Amino acid sequence: MRFVIGGADCGKRDFVRENYGIDEILIADYDSVFTAKAVYGFHIFIKKLMADGKDIVAVVDEISEKNHDITIISTEIGYGVVPMEKGDREWRETVGRTCCYIAKKADEVVRVVCGVGNRIK
Repeated sequence: MRFVIGGADCGKRDFVRENYGIDEILIADYDSVFTAKAVYGFHIFIKKLMADGKDIVAVVDEISEKNHDITIISTEIGYGVVPMEKGDREWRETVGRTCCYIAKKADEVVRVVCGVGNRIK
């Protein structure tokens, strides 16, 4: 599993296309995460998992087992203004913890800034 992170609109998908030769990058959802070569918007998928009461760690483990070669692309959301709404703060925290978990499980982690990838694992 490969994990690509970075700020919003910083060129993560273009980086994946150019550096890993993956042309089709799907929006992360219940179907795509188990079959796609690459998915984006994983931070939004986490919100869906939370709304559905899913065990997010179990879902990440299942993705890792069933689609080990996947490239997961997620926006880093922890550097901005802390949301006023409790639910939004909980989602933000969950995304951060989940990204840490994915990074530990991933074979490779790349952080993209201004379209330039920096391998951090």
